[in-house]
Amino acid sequence: MKRVLIGLIVVLAAAALFVLSTGARTWSQDQIPKESKDQPKKVTLDQDSLDEKWGAVAFDHETHSVKKYNPDGASVTACTFCHHTDQPKDQLKPPLKTSERDVVLTADVLKDAAAKPVKTCRQCHLQAGDESKELPVIEKDGKQVKMDNENAYHINCFNCHDSAIKAKPELAQKISGSDPKGCNKCHVAK
Repeated sequence: MKRVLIGLIVVLAAAALFVLSTGARTWSQDQIPKESKDQPKKVTLDQDSLDEKWGAVAFDHETHSVKKYNPDGASVTACTFCHHTDQPKDQLKPPLKTSERDVVLTADVLKDAAAKPVKTCRQCHLQAGDESKELPVIEKDGKQVKMDNENAYHINCFNCHDSAIKAKPELAQKISGSDPKGCNKCHVAK
């Protein structure tokens, strides 16, 4: 009887751990903060990728926002490179159109208690197929491109990485690796 009880407890504990670990991996997008004034150290981009080959991208926000990762190699990448809505409208460069802040976003701006929080990418760049609101559209290479989250990430990341490689060709292997598009340097294979 004692062995059966211990066995039952072990099975129940294992089942509970399985349910908890599965739940942690399948959080819905609604459970992730939509905006924040805290700068995350790491962010998972495209965690629910629709691509059958490539999964999530572990993005080191801290490294990209405090180290001299700008393509010139001499400066920190501005917050507005990714968070383009967080700058005055007169500072937007095409194809960017949306501005929601009167001052340029910096870490110091967020220290002000009255400062607006920063939105996540998904607040504007929805996942492909999510028609809950109209997606921004830009012209890229002569084509109209819906700026879903996948296109927004790829265009922004590729532009920066391509500029970095052009400025410093020795970065090509580090950024792209053996894959010509460099997918495996950012994405986890499914």
